[in-house]
Amino acid sequence: MASRTRDGLGRMVIPAVLFLAVAGCADPGAEQAAARPEAAGTGTAGYDPAAVLAEFDAADSAASKSGDGEKLAVWETGPALQNSLAGVKRARLSKRVLPGFKHQDPVFAVADSCFVTSAKMAVDGEDRPRADAAHFVRNSEGKWQLSHHVMVSDELVAATGVFPRATAHPTDQVLDAARRTALTGEVFNRSIAGPADTTVLARSAVLDDQLAAGWSIYTTQMEAASMKVDRRLTASEWAPCAAKTDDGIVGFLTLNVVDTIVSTRDGADAVLAPPAPDLLATGRTTAVTAHRIAVSRVEVFLLELPLDGGPAAVLGLTDAATEINATN
Repeated sequence: MASRTRDGLGRMVIPAVLFLAVAGCADPGAEQAAARPEAAGTGTAGYDPAAVLAEFDAADSAASKSGDGEKLAVWETGPALQNSLAGVKRARLSKRVLPGFKHQDPVFAVADSCFVTSAKMAVDGEDRPRADAAHFVRNSEGKWQLSHHVMVSDELVAATGVFPRATAHPTDQVLDAARRTALTGEVFNRSIAGPADTTVLARSAVLDDQLAAGWSIYTTQMEAASMKVDRRLTASEWAPCAAKTDDGIVGFLTLNVVDTIVSTRDGADAVLAPPAPDLLATGRTTAVTAHRIAVSRVEVFLLELPLDGGPAAVLGLTDAATEINATN
C-alpha cells in the first residue's frame, strides 16, 4: 500500500491511489481501457456524447492547469467538483501546476439526461494512458457536467471495457432499493475495516487493502498521539445513471462521511497539523487546534454488480477531504 505519512500530532496515512493528479480527472490508475468503438453519433438521445467529452476535455483540462475553481465549477458538479477543488488546493499549497489531460478512445452508455463513459486517459508528462470511468449529467440549463469520476486499476479494466455493449439506465430502475441499501452499508463498513460480508461485496484490493488499511493505520497513529477518530456516514447517493452490460451493472456510489477527532487526554485539545493531507485539501497552511475537529469527506466508489445476484466488485474509488470545522 502506497501511503504518505508524517510524524507528530495529527499524522495521516492516505492511500496514494486516492489522490487526483489532475483536478478534473487524472489519478494514479491503469493503462489500457476499451477498444475503439464506432462513432457514437447523436443516437436516440439526441446528442453526441463524444462531442460532449471532447468539449469537456479542452475546457476542464485548461481550468485544471490554471487552478481556476470557478471555471471548474462550470464543467463539473457534485462529488467530481469536490474532488477537483481539493486537488487544486493541494497543488496550490504544494506550489505545483496540475497537468492537462485528454480522454482517448471513449466508449459510452447513453441515456437522455446522463451518460457513463469509459476511456483511456492521456495525462501530460506521462508515458502511458490510464483507464478512466466517468459519469456526466445535464443540468437544468441543458449544460453537460462531469459529476463522478474514478480511475480504474489495471486488473479491472476489462469490467469497464464492455461499454460498447452497454446501455445506460436510471440507477434506481436497474438496482432495487434493498440491494442499493445493502451495498451502501457494506461499502461504508468495509471502508473502516469492519467485518466483511463477501456475499454482498467481494474482497477488494482498493477498498480492503488500501482504503480500510489506511484507516486502520491512521487511527492507530492517532491513538499513539493521544487522540481518537470516529467516522460517521452522514449521507449516501447513487449516481443517476448506471451502465447495464451483458453481465452486470456498473454504477457510482457516493458516501459523505465525517471524521470527528478528539483528544484522549483530560482537558487537552485535538491537533491537526501540517503537512496532514486533509489540511492541504481544504486549503489550510496552519494547524487546527480545538476540543473537537470535524473533517468532512466525499468518497466515490465505482461498482460492478453481477446480474445473477452475486457479490458486487469495487472497480475503483476516490477520497477527498472537503471541509474542516473546529469546536471549542
